[in-house]
Amino acid sequence: MTHDRSLVGQQIGSYILTAQVQSGTYGSVYQARHAVFDDDPLVALKLLHTHLNSPEEQRGFLQEAKLLRKLRHPYVLPIIDAGIHQGQPFLATEYATGGSLYERIRKQAGNPFQLETALQLISQIGEALHYAHQQAVIHRDLKPGNILFNARGEALLADFGIAVVLETASTRKMGLGGTPAYMAPEQFEGYVSPKSDQYALACVAYELLTGCRPFAVSAPSLEAYWFQHTKVPPTAPRERNPALPADCETALLTALAKERSHRYPDVAAFLKAISAPLEAVTHYAPASAPQQPSLPPTLSASLNPPAFYPHTTAHHPPTHTPLPAHPLTETPGMSASDYNRQGNKFYSLGFYQEALAVYDEAIRLASRNVLYYTNKGFTLNKLRRYNEALEMFETALRLNPKHEDARVGRDLVLEILSK
Repeated sequence: MTHDRSLVGQQIGSYILTAQVQSGTYGSVYQARHAVFDDDPLVALKLLHTHLNSPEEQRGFLQEAKLLRKLRHPYVLPIIDAGIHQGQPFLATEYATGGSLYERIRKQAGNPFQLETALQLISQIGEALHYAHQQAVIHRDLKPGNILFNARGEALLADFGIAVVLETASTRKMGLGGTPAYMAPEQFEGYVSPKSDQYALACVAYELLTGCRPFAVSAPSLEAYWFQHTKVPPTAPRERNPALPADCETALLTALAKERSHRYPDVAAFLKAISAPLEAVTHYAPASAPQQPSLPPTLSASLNPPAFYPHTTAHHPPTHTPLPAHPLTETPGMSASDYNRQGNKFYSLGFYQEALAVYDEAIRLASRNVLYYTNKGFTLNKLRRYNEALEMFETALRLNPKHEDARVGRDLVLEILSK
């Protein structure tokens, strides 16, 4: 089978390809719709660039796909379906409508992201990665092109385990299973582990925080990248972005250590270290509300997800003193979307009680907005108030039965309540 636009209009498994999205090292991605249930949401269908000729190879691929489908986390792009078409394996995932981090980095034109934005993205990606490691899944090809965004602007880590899926007898010649610009030194020798994923995450974080990759290669080649990653120390991040906090620089250089043993013990430890500057952030309330005291963020407390539930990223609710039950009063000129944006800010920094209060204000002003109920549901979930979270997701789905984030939230809460 050829990998070109001529496949548009053809049926692969249960899906009809409607447009080609991109073509990469491991496969071509198409937008696709279900052949029978044409009112279902569009999916992204990835045709992998290999053929599985033997029954053993095909069984191996399908078994690996079943394992990857079990990855259920808010920041992991979920696999919906998998199959083999004329010997060519494919995976179907939810269709991420917000583009990729690669595209956003290109728009920055060599400029670093704002610190808060960068650390929020790093936290979302890292939480997904740490969760996968707890399920004994290594990504192996973490890079901006594999980080997508949903309609809410949240990061979704895609292509988990694609390199492993492709490691069959007929595809081992594909080699290292990674992208050289983001590969750990040991990965050039064929060794992968959670710490090689941590190194790749640090490469992405370095790029977000400085505006450039940690290693510059004038004539890109495997050998040139191997030399840089294995022999050359990265340029100190603060030389490239003097405004970067020292704690961030230390965290990046530790995670980029040449020796695996010199890196952080896990991704959670890296996230805790790199998010340290947020401890100095002062949170805000609408101008007419009484100013609240600055509170310590709880991002560092949200990095060890309990094994039984992927979305709950803290063993306990935030430990700081909560604000009063109704800390905000209506401010003339503040819209429901203003409150929602403030709730998103509190949520991203781990202030779930405060987020809950402002999402309530948003719902009070716009009681039929699906997004606000969904956001409140995820916040209640973070606080381990699962029955209330389920009520919010079900309310959202009554308003819009096809709302994907509400459906995912409902399914995740039902999973924990069934334990």
